[in-house]
Amino acid sequence: MSDTVTIKVNGREVEADPTKPLIAACHDSGEEVPHYCYHPGLSPVGSCRICQVSVKVGEMPARVVVACRTPITPGMEVDTEAPKAHDARKECLEFLLKNHPLDCPICDKAGECTLQDYSFDEGQGEGRSVEPRRKLDKRKDLGDVIVLDQERCILCSRCVRFMEEVPGTPQLCVSQRGSHSVIETWQDRPLAGNYQGNLADVCPVGALTLKEFRFQARVWNLHKVASTCPGCSRGCSTTVEVLRKGEVKRVRPRENAAVNGWWMCDEGRFGFDAVNREGRLAGALLRSTSRGWDAVDTADALETARDMLAVHGEVLLVGSPFLTVEEGKVLVGLGKTLGTRPVFVSPEPNEWADDLLHTGDPSPNRKGLEDLGFDALPAEEILARISEGSEAVVLVGERIADSLGRDAVAGLGEHLRVILMDTHPVDSRAIDVAIGVPNYVERAGTWVNIDGHAGRIAPARQAPAGTWNLERSLDHLHTLLHTEPEGATP
Repeated sequence: MSDTVTIKVNGREVEADPTKPLIAACHDSGEEVPHYCYHPGLSPVGSCRICQVSVKVGEMPARVVVACRTPITPGMEVDTEAPKAHDARKECLEFLLKNHPLDCPICDKAGECTLQDYSFDEGQGEGRSVEPRRKLDKRKDLGDVIVLDQERCILCSRCVRFMEEVPGTPQLCVSQRGSHSVIETWQDRPLAGNYQGNLADVCPVGALTLKEFRFQARVWNLHKVASTCPGCSRGCSTTVEVLRKGEVKRVRPRENAAVNGWWMCDEGRFGFDAVNREGRLAGALLRSTSRGWDAVDTADALETARDMLAVHGEVLLVGSPFLTVEEGKVLVGLGKTLGTRPVFVSPEPNEWADDLLHTGDPSPNRKGLEDLGFDALPAEEILARISEGSEAVVLVGERIADSLGRDAVAGLGEHLRVILMDTHPVDSRAIDVAIGVPNYVERAGTWVNIDGHAGRIAPARQAPAGTWNLERSLDHLHTLLHTEPEGATP
């Protein structure tokens, strides 16, 4: 990083990076400057003119300039609250609102729209022109991910620059001229690529919206928690958004310069169906004599699991690729007690690998588990080990059955003694004990990404009633293995 220079922002001396525009220095110092076309991850263009501030350099009189296109010079004095700056912003807002429809009550962006916020902050409540609003396309389909409402667009061009500069696949443009200008795709072709969802994030108004989120929730009803994406070993920093602490409705990228910047891929963004899947394994189940299931407390199920492991010599511990570092440590300790080294399912690479974010490796904690001493084995090899020589098998962690293949787990031989710790049950005659566990939006922990950066996950909602944290279940089982069963002969 280059050397910083000293400037004054609203009377305070601050250190600023001269390689960044003035608006970045204002934001870094805690001073809010309105902006639409500016985005820290994109090149500045100065088209919306809303970020105007008063700047004085040396003996020159102060003048109002756009902060996103003004370079930083030593000693400059910046006033973000100057009356002339507010007047200029208000005039810009009047033009932007001239053609903007009054459909805030039905807009997905309501509650997160900076056009609403800045209009309120600057006191821009009425327009003076009498010309009719432009009539443009509404609900224009741009492909599998995005819907465009041209009437709401303020032509900030963030979407155009994003496609050009981030994934490097220019597909949007500002078409026509002057008052006829609109955002369109090239030759009206549908958008393509694995990063289209970011267009809804960079759009400062409700012009570009996600099809999957459209009319699904009001943003003020969403419970938002910082987390990490489980989609691949990149481990993008995200925000999980849950409707009234129930169903996950949206996942969005969270800024992290060391991992994903401001972006995430669509596979990670929309890959939360698994956490909303019904039929959860709440509490625990024991195989009954009639080959059905009996619902029991988790503590009772763990005692049965202890008895099974105590009488079977060779035990195979199989972990999910979604295990956290904390869960992995407890499982390693359990393996030492049982005299076995745990393995985890190493998923096959998928077709989504690219040069931007997606690694193509669906294991979010591969490095973390390997650093703990886990062996990474493909599902086929683990299933072969189970079939060939294991007496007892413990399948541990969120989506472990999915990772091995639910049909394969359901088809395991009845001669095996299998303990399943998963989010959903599997109808297999080989499974004697099934214990529910939380998924990644219901528990806390750490995943280590491909570059060694630790990403935290945090609970955005509660696990089903009666479901223990996996660390607690494993630790309790570990303790039971060091305790003589009641009635046992000394």
